[in-house]
Amino acid sequence: MSITFLIFVVVVLALVYTFTNGFQDGSSVTAAPIACGAMTELQAMLVVAAFEFLGAMFGGSSVVGAVHAITTWPKRPDLLPVAITGLCAAVLWNYLTRILRVPSSSTHALVGGLIGAMVAAAHGFKYINWGHPYDVINSTGVIRVLLSLFISPLVGIAVGYLLLRLAALLLVSATPAMNKVLRGVQWVTVPILAFAHGANDTQKAMAVIVLSLQAAGMSHSGIVPLWARLITGIAMAFGVIMLAPGIVKRVGYDIFKLRPLHGFIVELGSETVVLTASVIGAPVATSQVISSTVVGVGSSQRMKAVRWLVFKDIFVAWFLTIPAAAVFAYLLYIAFFHYLTEALH
Repeated sequence: MSITFLIFVVVVLALVYTFTNGFQDGSSVTAAPIACGAMTELQAMLVVAAFEFLGAMFGGSSVVGAVHAITTWPKRPDLLPVAITGLCAAVLWNYLTRILRVPSSSTHALVGGLIGAMVAAAHGFKYINWGHPYDVINSTGVIRVLLSLFISPLVGIAVGYLLLRLAALLLVSATPAMNKVLRGVQWVTVPILAFAHGANDTQKAMAVIVLSLQAAGMSHSGIVPLWARLITGIAMAFGVIMLAPGIVKRVGYDIFKLRPLHGFIVELGSETVVLTASVIGAPVATSQVISSTVVGVGSSQRMKAVRWLVFKDIFVAWFLTIPAAAVFAYLLYIAFFHYLTEALH
């Protein structure tokens, strides 16, 4: 089996994964401006797609290192079937949740897929870097990802709640004409949120590509090549254009009916959390952060206005993602991809 061919497969699957990330998490980015009437569906798609691409190109590489840190697998060719299996499992999960109209985490789907593939390939957990559960500040490995899973939704809820309370105080004397201003300012907040998502989420696919290049002996620097940034940015943008209306409806209408002020606060709060995560190298899920911020905003407005049963379904999907993707990957590797490893020996 040609190593060059396996690298080609990894790159193609990384692009497919990024494409599914675009319609999965990208649909959550477009939900608020569409729901509150700040943008039409077409406008939201085009604006978000353009700034997702820019995020991929200019959003740094901090998250790449966090994804690399989940494994201690030696940089050798037998890592390539693991990468292929993990990507396949993440893509399957993203398509399944699109069909079910649930905004799940593409990030955690990939992490779960890689974990399941490593367990199957190594017949155990020896190449998984769990990190140090008692060192929250300097956490690494899988623990760092799990901490982001638990902490980022809580931060999103708190930020959404507090920002709406603050806005209510500042705009206590505002007239209905303020809605026009709030819709207009979202032409600033939506691009920033899209850039933040593009910066954070495309780096997961870049991380797998870089790991695979190192495993094949084609790179020793660990630096993301410009061509990898370019193609993952394009894949993310195309994914956003293939909008998932069911996810837009869930996030923008079903949890809590967003109005112009709410949409602005959701975007401002979400981009603050995601941009901060990108700077510190925390691989968060943008759809998770946005949905949580919607809950925070809705709770601040009126607790009974939040449709908690809808949020419960989303919440369950978040926590199922890592184990479900891991099981998918484990079964895929056992059924199909272990032959690739045998072919390399």
